[in-house]
Amino acid sequence: MLAASRAPAWGAAVAVPVRITEPAGVTRHGAPVTVGIPLPRGALTEPRKAWVGDPHGGPTPVQTEVLERWSDGSIRWLLVDFLADVPANGDSVYTLRQGTGPRPPSGPRVRLESRGGRRVINTGALRLTVPANGAALASTVEAGERRVAGTIPLPTLEATGGGAGEPTAQAVSVETEGPVRTELLFRGRWGNGATYEARLAAFAGQPVLRLRYTLTDMGDAPYLEVRRLAIVVPGAFRAGALGVGGEARRFDPLEAAHTLRQADATSGALDGAPARRADCWAEASASTAHILLATPACWQQYPQQFAVAPSALRLDLLAGGSEPLLLGRGAAKTHEVWLAFEPASGATGPRDLAAALTAPLVGQVDPRWVVRTDALAQSLAPSDDGADTFLRRLTDAFRRYQARVATERWDDGPPVGCDERKTEHPRTGFYGAFNWGDWNFPGYRDRTKGCDAWGNLEYDLPQVLGLGWVATGKRQFWDGFVAAILHYRDVDIIHHDPEHPDRVGLNHPHKVLHFAPEATQNVDLGHVWLEGLITHYRLTGERRSLEAARAMGDSLASRVGKARNPRQFGWPMIALVALAEATNEERYRDGAAHFAGAALGAYDPTPAAEDWKIGILADGLAAVQGITGDRKLLDWLTRYSDALVAAPPDRYPDARYALPLGFMAVRTGQRRYRDRALAVAADLQIGDWGKPLALGGRTGFRLLGPLAAQDAARGGPPGVTPAPAAPPPGSARGRQRR
Repeated sequence: MLAASRAPAWGAAVAVPVRITEPAGVTRHGAPVTVGIPLPRGALTEPRKAWVGDPHGGPTPVQTEVLERWSDGSIRWLLVDFLADVPANGDSVYTLRQGTGPRPPSGPRVRLESRGGRRVINTGALRLTVPANGAALASTVEAGERRVAGTIPLPTLEATGGGAGEPTAQAVSVETEGPVRTELLFRGRWGNGATYEARLAAFAGQPVLRLRYTLTDMGDAPYLEVRRLAIVVPGAFRAGALGVGGEARRFDPLEAAHTLRQADATSGALDGAPARRADCWAEASASTAHILLATPACWQQYPQQFAVAPSALRLDLLAGGSEPLLLGRGAAKTHEVWLAFEPASGATGPRDLAAALTAPLVGQVDPRWVVRTDALAQSLAPSDDGADTFLRRLTDAFRRYQARVATERWDDGPPVGCDERKTEHPRTGFYGAFNWGDWNFPGYRDRTKGCDAWGNLEYDLPQVLGLGWVATGKRQFWDGFVAAILHYRDVDIIHHDPEHPDRVGLNHPHKVLHFAPEATQNVDLGHVWLEGLITHYRLTGERRSLEAARAMGDSLASRVGKARNPRQFGWPMIALVALAEATNEERYRDGAAHFAGAALGAYDPTPAAEDWKIGILADGLAAVQGITGDRKLLDWLTRYSDALVAAPPDRYPDARYALPLGFMAVRTGQRRYRDRALAVAADLQIGDWGKPLALGGRTGFRLLGPLAAQDAARGGPPGVTPAPAAPPPGSARGRQRR
């Protein structure tokens, strides 16, 4: 465990406001919300000693799970599931409170039973029976006390190397069990080395299931050529519908198969004829029920295909067909699918139901509370010093970035050298199954990185978007954050490499096709980021994000001797410190300290020692100093900061030189460091494509976040509920260990 900081215990009752905004124009009743809530050191030790109050103060059904603890054992991040009512396009505020509610909450709850080789989940609206051996997603589904579906098989894979047929399945495990959400985990493997993880979640009172399905290429060939990854719900259907261009195209009676294919980001094809873009849902009706399949952002993640037929409802999540999709060795892809089962009478309209399912509710914790807890490094609230201007610029830059993402042209040619390309395969918009969430170097030509190389989310764009969401509550930040995290976590990170097992856990630098196993470029310690992964885990509880961060940290900790320039020291230190704070594990702290010790002997403490990369080194040393209290590191940082502040601003114009100044202002109390940090933040120009957006955004949060934490510790901005004496600074923003 990391040593405790010099911190007084939190002495006030916890009351944390969580705002939920409805984004799809559909009124929600008893809708599930999952949100990670930070808590100050010493505030709460037992997760059961908390409840959630609705907007009128009454209790709502809730379940909790500890994600992180402070080094003193108190809870740092608490995952909270509850049910919420939110008006269409409106918002509601629920409150996490300490203690016991005024009365037990009423309403539905999820129940899980194990019976003779089966697991049975009952949500009150849905009864699901699952074979315990993992051979199918379900053996029966009942809704309204009637059987509405029989066996729902595991998703099928058609790919090179024996991908067709049944995989070898493992026994189903219970990953999460509670009265609001219960989630089962399926695992298996095909003969070609492809593996899957499928997480099937059920929610209290809801007739829906959420499937998060991750396909990973764990084979030995450079690529897995995927022709189809499909989920099929068999049945005897009398009518069907497909969502196209905001309308429901109905087929009643349903006498033949009908397909809606989304081959690119622009338009669809309905039964082979040009059509408007897909709305990402399909419905089939039987005598007893309506069954709906929906998936978010299907046109961004093309090619996909929906089909309704008298005998089956199908969604091809990867619809390569005659042009197989290339999944690189060691890469993965996660899709989210919603399945709704409603009785034939009283079913919700499919358009509204799909809109609600593909835009689930998200809770935003009051950003002033987040800053006050000091549980999320670099977090900001709009009222913090310098934050309002910075956040407005970041929001505007992200809006312009999204416009570029939608319209910029790039070449989807094969993964060969630029000189070998004889023709182009032009695309518009940074979309596609393995691209969505990333940004591109349009027209970039490099013999190592590939033609039109992808950015692979450098400078931790996911972290920037996550912090933007926390600070502003703007849904566009959340949606961008999730898309970026899923891409980085799955596609950019190396999950398997039989030729170079030491690279597993690290991420690819800029490459054509993101992963391109045949590219000559190695991994690069100057391009390793995991703070965004940890932030995603904290906000959502998704274990795969923390697992990816751990794998990267494990690989970094053994690579001290591989660093060759300042940022190859700096980024690993930043990553390892973030992981040390999230896990309280000494091995990550020690790995960061080893990088720091090597860096001290390699670089003089002045911004003149190198180009802008020295600023990233200084930022890494500041992170390590924050968790170790090492006086040698503080001396280096003081000399560096003094030299920077003494120089005229135009001597070192790149804002990255100033990265440690916010930390140093808090650590030393020197006003000149604070003034320069605020001045640099005020002058930040944030670009509208991936690299400068991430660069400017991260720099702003890094400069202003420590100052916000210090101000909160001294009393904080008004209006926070509650407003007791603040918890101490902790972590990389100024905590000094004993």
